Amino acid sequence: MSRSLPEPRSASLELRPATAGDVTALLTLMDSVHAWLVARGRPEQWGTVPFSRIPGFPGRVADWARQGVVTLAERDGRCVGMLAAAPVIPPRIPAGAVPGGSMFVHTVMTDRGPGGHGAGAALLEEAERLAGAHGAPALALDHWAGSPELDRLYDEHGYVKVTEYTDEQAGEPVRNAVRVRSLRIPG
Repeated sequence: MSRSLPEPRSASLELRPATAGDVTALLTLMDSVHAWLVARGRPEQWGTVPFSRIPGFPGRVADWARQGVVTLAERDGRCVGMLAAAPVIPPRIPAGAVPGGSMFVHTVMTDRGPGGHGAGAALLEEAERLAGAHGAPALALDHWAGSPELDRLYDEHGYVKVTEYTDEQAGEPVRNAVRVRSLRIPG
């Protein structure tokens, strides 16, 4: 199932389920976003090691693709975004922070160049569609709490911060925010 979403200034954006054949493109995207953050002096979000070099991580991405939890955003046949969403809350999330049965956005990222324009919003809309298909009462996600840009972005998309927790990145404590977006359930 592939859906085209119109983009006024560039080629249309296509969303489709990722396959095992997309793992290299997904890791390339993830590494480029990581490099973009590190170049801007923000290694706190994901550390300094590119995703493709984290032991076991490429296999995890391949597992996500096989499990059907990754949506790929393409423009002109090039991966410009990804969404990993599933009805599984990670164990790092404080108990009770997320309503039971929620869909969790494990990652959403987009190309930082013009090719990624509009991909993030489209992928968050896709997460809402997926949550609705699962009958989930809410969408939830977590993100690095040190980013005013992420706070603003998720506020604009209706994700309410419900708590924070501290995790560890390269031996250093890192604050993360948990956000929830309640969904209307027809009834």
